[in-house]
Amino acid sequence: MNKYNIMLSAVVISTMLISATLIAAPPLSLSSIKLPQIFNSAYADSVTFNFVTETLPNGQPAYRLDDSSVSTIPGPTLIVEQDDIVTINGVDTDFSVMDHPDEDGIVDSSYKFTASTPGTYVYEDESSALIGLFGAVIVNAADGSAGSYVDSDSGTVEEVDVSELDGEFVMFMVGSTFWVSELDSGSETPLWTNPMISAVEGDLVRFHILSVGPGHTFHLHAHRWVDPGTTNIIDTKLMEADEDSHFFIVKAGDAVGPGHWQYHCHVFAHMEAGMHGIFNVVETGPAISEAGASPYAAAVTGTGSGPGLVTFEITDEPGRWFRSPRGSVLEGITATQSLELAKPGDSVNFIMSETNTVHTITSLVWPTGAEHMPMDEVQSYKGGGIVQLNDPGLYVFTCKIHPYMFGAVVVDDASTDGLDLGETVDVAIPGNTIPTYSDLAARLLRTFWIATNPASWQDYDTATNPTLTWHINYPIDAVEVRLTGGIVAPLGPTLSAVYGNDITLETPYSPITDGVGEVWVDTQFEEVDGKTKPGTATAVNVADWTVSKKVALPSSNMNNPHNMWTDDTQSVIYQTEWFDNKLSTFDRSTLGEISRIVVGEAPSHVMTRTDTGDIHVALNGEEGVVEIDATQSPSQSDINRIIAMQGYGQNPTHPHAHWMGFDGKTMVTPNSFTHDSTLYGFTADAIINKQATGGLLPIATGAMPDSSKYYVANLLTSNISVMDMTTGALIKTINLLEDYNPVAAPGSGISPDSNGHLVVGALPIQTPVSPNGIYMVTANTLSGTVTLVDVRNDTAVTTLFSSGGVSCDPGCHGVQFGAKQGGGYYAYVSSKFSNAMVVVDADPNNDGDLSDAAIVGRIVLTEGLGTAKDYSSVTANAGTGGQGVLAIPNVYNGWIQNTVNSYGALSSEVQDWVCDLQPEQRDPNDTTAPNVTDPTCT
Repeated sequence: MNKYNIMLSAVVISTMLISATLIAAPPLSLSSIKLPQIFNSAYADSVTFNFVTETLPNGQPAYRLDDSSVSTIPGPTLIVEQDDIVTINGVDTDFSVMDHPDEDGIVDSSYKFTASTPGTYVYEDESSALIGLFGAVIVNAADGSAGSYVDSDSGTVEEVDVSELDGEFVMFMVGSTFWVSELDSGSETPLWTNPMISAVEGDLVRFHILSVGPGHTFHLHAHRWVDPGTTNIIDTKLMEADEDSHFFIVKAGDAVGPGHWQYHCHVFAHMEAGMHGIFNVVETGPAISEAGASPYAAAVTGTGSGPGLVTFEITDEPGRWFRSPRGSVLEGITATQSLELAKPGDSVNFIMSETNTVHTITSLVWPTGAEHMPMDEVQSYKGGGIVQLNDPGLYVFTCKIHPYMFGAVVVDDASTDGLDLGETVDVAIPGNTIPTYSDLAARLLRTFWIATNPASWQDYDTATNPTLTWHINYPIDAVEVRLTGGIVAPLGPTLSAVYGNDITLETPYSPITDGVGEVWVDTQFEEVDGKTKPGTATAVNVADWTVSKKVALPSSNMNNPHNMWTDDTQSVIYQTEWFDNKLSTFDRSTLGEISRIVVGEAPSHVMTRTDTGDIHVALNGEEGVVEIDATQSPSQSDINRIIAMQGYGQNPTHPHAHWMGFDGKTMVTPNSFTHDSTLYGFTADAIINKQATGGLLPIATGAMPDSSKYYVANLLTSNISVMDMTTGALIKTINLLEDYNPVAAPGSGISPDSNGHLVVGALPIQTPVSPNGIYMVTANTLSGTVTLVDVRNDTAVTTLFSSGGVSCDPGCHGVQFGAKQGGGYYAYVSSKFSNAMVVVDADPNNDGDLSDAAIVGRIVLTEGLGTAKDYSSVTANAGTGGQGVLAIPNVYNGWIQNTVNSYGALSSEVQDWVCDLQPEQRDPNDTTAPNVTDPTCT
């Protein structure tokens, strides 16, 4: 069976059963929607519009008038006269009209207002505006005037009436896309996304520019116009965020003649993301506009002709960060809401509709040589993107800030069997063109289906998974894919056969030797009642290895908590909210919220300075690190500054996991967007060096106890840069893929070399150095492994396993060190796509011999009977999303001495933990560190 193979039939049948509205719409090209007569001077004093909300074939919602057969984006343009009383029926309580509050005060399926002021206004359903429920109200002046235009022939500004207009365009700027319709002679034609709009030279054309969501700047090439209400002649207009509108009239081709004149957003990042189109001025008529990609022509469920449009909503929802609006329809077949199907020439539109922070749309995988690829954005923003996919094959997109967010599109060649993944694909690593039938390609596919479906995450809790069976949900068996060499195979069974499925997980167990204190893990995907955003912080008592505390901060709706740090007394937790712009603080003992302040977009990691106690938060969505005055309860007024991590005029760095020097004099950042690292000196308050790391997407750092060297994990190139922390110079690069062949056949890429050690660490993330300066533990998210580096010679030693032969879990992510009873340290390792924490003992005898390094514990992070918490119940993803890790007491050099020297100010609990530390743990083995006063321990 050709085209989408058996899948097409299954999807269409599923669609018919689930949502009849998706296939009920008639074919659509440039169908017209009839409107009230635009130029009728005998308007009644009141006019009523009856709305219907429907779902388009690509899953987006849209409005139509009840006497129209077509739902459109933007919705039908409502054209009324000044002082008309307007009633809109068929709306809900989130509906509003810009600058026109409902006159009855309560919106309940009907909205009423008086059109008192001429102009163009946005109407929208506020909860679904970005995804499609928006449109325009045009209020024409009672005297018939339409505005004025610039006439270059006469050198004058001329007034014009509505009756003299030759055409009108309604253009919405939404995300990174123009949604356009054309008005002509009392009817409206949908032109969909980024169309070519047309007029005859000399036509008087009125443009209605409106924005929904983030702000934009509209620009039209070669034409100038009068800014309404002023005498200013402009060619660019700033459109403010949320809702804004602007209208103007041009004489088409005035002073420039016929041609293709671009319209676009003047913000470079938005234009780069696809926010542009063509104003086509022809010498003689007819002037025919060409529609852009349409939701009606979407593959599988579409019924229209021409280029189709598939859409992803960018959300804060675990697993479904790229969510197709029709994902619930396709999920029964594709096993994910983050995979879309398209045909050559279709476009994919990304809308940041349900997220509280900024992102990028960045290509991770694409067909070799594909047009318009790779897609990337040099700066993040709350927008999105749109791109046309002309070549068959697999396209995977991610966010450079949150690089486990995945959305994929398969563009299928109808003339071949199976869904085409392409002979080869390019991945976001220089020179990395790989066969689709290869181990790396297969592992990326497997990871995609794990990451984008919470039902495929590992559950180590025997209360909910008694048999400890891990089942990965793949597309149904009938879904076949076309790979390298024309191989056609069912995707799910093939991946299951190579990498296993229905796997028995390792039974959780505790280390034989206890730790000291407690360890906190950001279980970022756990959802609880009383919140609309995910995330908890989980504490494990390492004296008995039980989950002792859970913090969700429901009163603040804490959003995706990512990384933590603490103060010198170990009493306050500083908590970043990565999918937001907040830093929260809470009391470690009582779990009570202390403060929540706006620091900047996508705050990722937080640390304090050892000399001042000041708090430093990396703004992963911006260009620097925010500095906050030392206090246990910081407020907005305590923000000192944002310290830039790049020089003036340089591209924004978007730093992620920074590290502070042991003496508070330096700070280093991994700069995710510029592929380098900044060394900052506080004494000079200046950048000492900004050095390329030799790898792509630097994401995390760790430093030697004496701040002599630091290390940068480069996510996409799977290597670690060794940097001089005095000069910032690159010393060496450590390859974490020594024993991996990415182009080997699936399942055969990993093999140890002649030295007998297996070093496989694909996509490394957190990589701290042990407080005694002997070794470094790295969490590798793609391979699900923990690797060990001896920092005495900066050599990768081995990949760590438990006695049962198991390493880390899928999405292995966070690592931090805590003290071990009797001396030495444990490394605590979290994983995004499981609910367990791994405990690593790299130096069991505390003698510097790493030959016995191993994983010695696996602790479940779900709540127990004795867990203290600030919510009632878990609603989804219990204990999952392990990312930032923080051990209490904080045993790193410089910080632990401050805590020990504050002994009298510590709680009795923390005093006991400090007394459990060995002398070398209270003052790590570093001759440059300040001496500490031994506490009075009993």
